[in-house]
Amino acid sequence: MNVLVTGGTGTLGRHVVMLLRQSGHRARILSREPRGHVDAVQGDLRTGAGLTKALAGMEVIVHAASATREPLRGRSVDVRGTRRLLQLAQAAGIRHIVHMSIVGIDGVSYPYFKTKLASEAVVRKGNVPWSIVRATQFHDLFEVILRGFSRVPGILAVPFGWQVQPVEAGEVARRVVDIALGQPAETLTDFGGPEIRDLKSIAESWLRARGENRRLINLRMPFKFSRQFTAGRITCPDHKEGLITFDQYLAEKYALS
Repeated sequence: MNVLVTGGTGTLGRHVVMLLRQSGHRARILSREPRGHVDAVQGDLRTGAGLTKALAGMEVIVHAASATREPLRGRSVDVRGTRRLLQLAQAAGIRHIVHMSIVGIDGVSYPYFKTKLASEAVVRKGNVPWSIVRATQFHDLFEVILRGFSRVPGILAVPFGWQVQPVEAGEVARRVVDIALGQPAETLTDFGGPEIRDLKSIAESWLRARGENRRLINLRMPFKFSRQFTAGRITCPDHKEGLITFDQYLAEKYALS
């Protein structure tokens, strides 16, 4: 099967590409910076550049691209970019798009989640048969978050109450590939990590694995979305499909570093 992976060089996308190729399928990467990657097309969802070329000869799309670290581009990439991709995909004869999304976005007021919810709506209303996969946050993302909270020397300030459910990106990728190679299933059950923890314990594990001696401070965030995170809105207790815990992820990563 010929599969186009948008965001094919990202945290999830690179796993999807690897798994598809290992199983004998063609995986073409769409990326803004594809240099050094095999079967890759330079393109930009925000402008539409390269999309027609990337779609040529493809049968399925795994849509993993998102403006996760560029919030000001969220609407132009995740919403208008997805709409543009679907319009061109229909013209190219794409028979299935697998759209990556996030657990709990319809119950949280966080601005990026609202953007993802809007992108889901675009997929649902489009003319290309679809599947939407919602997952909890990847292990890698928590490291990004914790690095952001540890900019003050000797201190790591995090919201203590947030309930989170870290999941290994490679495990989510396996599910995504299975769905991409099957029939469009529309809305699927959530995919979560094996355990629900508060962010303070995640921070403690991270510091321990890295051998860092920082003082943990409770960062109070007076936002509605913070209260929703504390209430467990971004977890899925009934769907702990992932097997690799955050501590196992850290042990493997830092044992090799």
